[in-house]
Amino acid sequence: MAIESLHELCKAMDTVAVETWRRLEVSRLPGHRFDETSVTDSILYMLRDQVPGLLIYQTNQVIERRTGADWEWWIGDDRAGWICLRIQAKRAYENNTYKMLGHPGGEEDSFQYDTLINGCNPDQARYAFHVFYNGWPEGTFAPGTRWAVPAEWNACPAMRGYDECKHAEVRHYGCAIISSHDVKALSDNDSKYSVVKYLSNAVPWSYAFGFPPIDFSDWHREERWHPQLDRGDWVDRIHGTLEVVARRGGVRGARDASGHLGEVPINRNQRTFELPTYVQAMRRTTSGLFEPASEDEVPAAPQTVIVERKPKRARKK
Repeated sequence: MAIESLHELCKAMDTVAVETWRRLEVSRLPGHRFDETSVTDSILYMLRDQVPGLLIYQTNQVIERRTGADWEWWIGDDRAGWICLRIQAKRAYENNTYKMLGHPGGEEDSFQYDTLINGCNPDQARYAFHVFYNGWPEGTFAPGTRWAVPAEWNACPAMRGYDECKHAEVRHYGCAIISSHDVKALSDNDSKYSVVKYLSNAVPWSYAFGFPPIDFSDWHREERWHPQLDRGDWVDRIHGTLEVVARRGGVRGARDASGHLGEVPINRNQRTFELPTYVQAMRRTTSGLFEPASEDEVPAAPQTVIVERKPKRARKK
């Protein structure tokens, strides 16, 4: 199976982010609990329910400590090649920190984020990212807003603040993405893990698939993911976005480059053209619980998401 539309996937990711914010906001009330594993299970279930053709697999036969990844994305197709994202998920706690960033790593790695980074090579189009789960009541950081003032707002390609941005709203940061290399730079020698510090270097997770354009004059705000997102080679667009976010200036660089990401130099030969055995096995089965038949079929993370682009129709002569 393959997805029909990147536009629809990005819209669904925003919907999931808003719902994640709502649930984490409620989880701060007495008697409620919503831990990282529960959030991950929930958001991937919602994505699978909303996006036909999206393949999501779960397995219990994975030692997370080995890779540091909570889930993987495999994005592309057999013709264009595949891009891999390994994701480590952390939630915001009531003390307004991502306190579990201090989780120890595997083997000789100091921290879990070191394990994640060491298992990824951007020169092979394999990227390490963190997704932060956020949600807190209005006024937690400043009166009249849910935003974590004074965190920098990077979701606006027009470089406006959170209170003037027409591209995103605060709850789209319910699932916020940031390069794991940025996480490491912010975390080493500083164990406070402040929400404000990391959000200043993050964007809504849907932006991993391409920033929205600056000009919104030709459609309504609720359609910020324009159907034109599906035009052109969106595997190249995603690859270019990840290159900028991961290696060429972080989210600020991607924001500034949002109008001309097609010009970002990418090397398509870095992509994977022979998928790992476990991904090949998954593609032969239906989405859902995956039971490895051998050691080679054991996935690198407890959850695997396959975003396969639907082949383009040949033009009639």
